[in-house]
Amino acid sequence: MEIFFNQKGFAAFFITILVLAVIFGIAISLTVLILGQERISRNTISSTQSYFAAEAGIEDAILRIQNLMGIISNYTISVGSASVEVLVDEPNQNTRIITAIGNKSNIFRKLESRVNIKTINPNFFYGAQAGILGIVMENNSRIEGTGGVAGNVYSNGPIDGDSGATITGNVFVATGMSEDQTHTVYNSDQIFGQVNPVIDVAQSFKPSVTNSLVKVSVYIKKVGNPDDRQVRILTDSAGSPSKTVLATAILRKNLVGASFGWVDIVFSSPPNLTQNTSYWLTVDASRDKDNYWVWGKDQNQGYGNGVAKYTQDWNAGSPVWTTIVGDLNFKTYMGGQATFLKDVIVLGDAHANTIINSQICGDAYYQTIDASSLNFLNSPSKPTCPEPLTPGTAYPGSSDPPLQNMPISDSNINQWKSDATAGGTISGDFIVDSNISLGPQKIDGNLIMASNNKILTVTGTIYVTGYLDISNGSAIRCSPVYGLNSCVVVVDKWVHITNNGIFQGSGELGSYIMILSISNCDGTAPGDCTHHNAAMDLHNNASGAIFYANDGLIYLHNGVEVSELTAKKIYLNQGATIRYEQGLANAGFSSGPGGSWEVASWKEIE
Repeated sequence: MEIFFNQKGFAAFFITILVLAVIFGIAISLTVLILGQERISRNTISSTQSYFAAEAGIEDAILRIQNLMGIISNYTISVGSASVEVLVDEPNQNTRIITAIGNKSNIFRKLESRVNIKTINPNFFYGAQAGILGIVMENNSRIEGTGGVAGNVYSNGPIDGDSGATITGNVFVATGMSEDQTHTVYNSDQIFGQVNPVIDVAQSFKPSVTNSLVKVSVYIKKVGNPDDRQVRILTDSAGSPSKTVLATAILRKNLVGASFGWVDIVFSSPPNLTQNTSYWLTVDASRDKDNYWVWGKDQNQGYGNGVAKYTQDWNAGSPVWTTIVGDLNFKTYMGGQATFLKDVIVLGDAHANTIINSQICGDAYYQTIDASSLNFLNSPSKPTCPEPLTPGTAYPGSSDPPLQNMPISDSNINQWKSDATAGGTISGDFIVDSNISLGPQKIDGNLIMASNNKILTVTGTIYVTGYLDISNGSAIRCSPVYGLNSCVVVVDKWVHITNNGIFQGSGELGSYIMILSISNCDGTAPGDCTHHNAAMDLHNNASGAIFYANDGLIYLHNGVEVSELTAKKIYLNQGATIRYEQGLANAGFSSGPGGSWEVASWKEIE
């Protein structure tokens, strides 16, 4: 019996020990698990803190860059109980690459951001470029280049010269045009190119005449930085766009800003359209959730000669087109109006519908030419031409040159206005009576620089809602911080420059200042204009400056010399000279280093 009970006691003891061991094992396992989870939790928290510290480092660097606070290439800051090392690389003047390494309890997170200075790069390829009202050149006025560069000219309207009026490069006088179909009522947005299926969009229209379609305009803006897109004119197929392409052109992303504006699209080979027949203006986009387009529209469908539709891919096997509730904002321009080149000495080639009493040193491309011009072209003796003196070649029956896009769009101008306004507003007239730096800034009034020899230094885009008057040796220039970039002053009304107003870029080769007026004073009727009913009246030399008046007249007085003029109409008084500089073709205009940087990318690396 004693042995029996001892065996039972031992068994109970053994089971107890075994249970305790299991419980102890479970306790150890739970402890290890809990400690592991706690360690993981601590590491997760530390990792998150490191990430947010790195983000704070990126934001700190952007703030310093944006506000010109000064920044070194490598620095460390504390963010709560974490730290972050910030490295700033400068591969070029317009780009900064920021790397931030957050550290909390030796747990690291690394972020990288690329920020770019916002620039608009209009193409000033010509010594002078004119809109539909063309160019008037009085006797002995000249358009030429510097350093052997040709003073080429492109005009969407006639060029009318006088004795001794000379253009040293090639001349292009484009076909004439007139506005036809338009719908400009804007009350809603049409996003496309962001998510399926709203990728490609189209608006139908019916021309009121049978002629060539030379240009269309769209009211558009962009989000992010989408690529250039194809614009097509398609025929109609049962009330939707067909796949028959009549013409193609490019919607240039550099002409589209983040604010709505009208953007012109010119067809280099204008299609012939038939009166009262439906055609489709189509933009072929690609899907990108961060970089896409917004087209202004009238949600009330007020355009009676067409409808708007969208599809995922216009060129798919059987695309499904869906009606958009609304009509897209657009304008169409039909050609057919004859333009001319008259009474001008052209040292290069001449391209125009009609050439009259002109001395062409190179070749001539035309529909009509008078006997005087043709005799000079065929003559081996041309005293007004550079050597070697040889007869030119005549190309009768040549097509008119296509319209040329103006280098700056309405959308670009709206973007500059927005950038300037973001810097604050000065109410009332701003009178420069001492040397001062200014910008980005909106002046809700006039900008007056009439004091003797005062300097306005532009540190960011300036937008003037009134007029600009510069005289008595006052100077306006870009701040040196612009470097290779150029600066802009946008003026709603007229610009008058007299008595040796002085202009210059940042001091770097290739930097310019642009004075831009959006006044519609084009010389045809009096209004709130400067002299000669002009948007700009220039009385003295202004090398280093670009003058731009897309909707108005620029009047250049006798003996005055400038670098480049672009306007709806250009008038050169006797002896006036436009002397084109090659660097203008690559000029990049920014809103200034302050307040003009945009984040191009932001990502975690490694």
